[in-house]
Amino acid sequence: MPPILSDNVTATTKFHIQHLVKFPPMGVLSDPIYRPLSLTFIEYREGDRVGFILAWFSMIPFIYIVSLATLILFRRDLQTIMYSGGFCVSEVINHYLKIIFKQPRPERTRDRMGLYEVHGMPSDHAQTIFYFMTYLAIFIIMKSQMPGSPRVRSFRNRLLIVGQLILATIVAYSRVYLHYHTIPQVVAGGIVGTCHGIVWYYFVNFFFLQKYSAQILELSLARRLFLRDYGPVPRLLKFQYESETAEA
Repeated sequence: MPPILSDNVTATTKFHIQHLVKFPPMGVLSDPIYRPLSLTFIEYREGDRVGFILAWFSMIPFIYIVSLATLILFRRDLQTIMYSGGFCVSEVINHYLKIIFKQPRPERTRDRMGLYEVHGMPSDHAQTIFYFMTYLAIFIIMKSQMPGSPRVRSFRNRLLIVGQLILATIVAYSRVYLHYHTIPQVVAGGIVGTCHGIVWYYFVNFFFLQKYSAQILELSLARRLFLRDYGPVPRLLKFQYESETAEA
């Protein structure tokens, strides 16, 4: 004969298991839905060492953004602030281009569309990294030219420019290899990012800073934040080293 449970025991048992047997209405979930932060959520095939390496390369734009934020915090330079502002403009451009083209991502990614942005044209990673590298390459060229000559002054600077191009290409390729984008999507992202980098550099350095730099630095808020403009300084690292050494 089975044991007879008291009413108190029965009520307690029902209270503890009711969430297991009482199902919510159709289409309604009792628990909240959790999603990963898709901007930094990168997958690669298990056991694929190349995919593992390229997944880290795919993170370079975000590492670069954090580095820029740190640089702004410690340098307070208008050039660096506008450089970062160009990234924000690039994100807006990319957002609306994806809405216009409405081109889906590769089929593997489409199966998990809840984890990623729906549209993939143009590639945000490719556009971002090519914007950063193009702007920086022009900056290096303009700062390191011999007077009256189009040649870049040092072999180190030329090597840095080539290295930037290689890095941007690897980041773009990683998006194709990991099946987040098609080749046309990363090529389009690279073209848009390069064009934006060229236009933004000349807008910042030949219009905005020349016209408004002095006015901005005269603002009381700019003085409280210790903002400065290193644009006219030809050899910035040497200048900072000598100034800080003399001050010390």
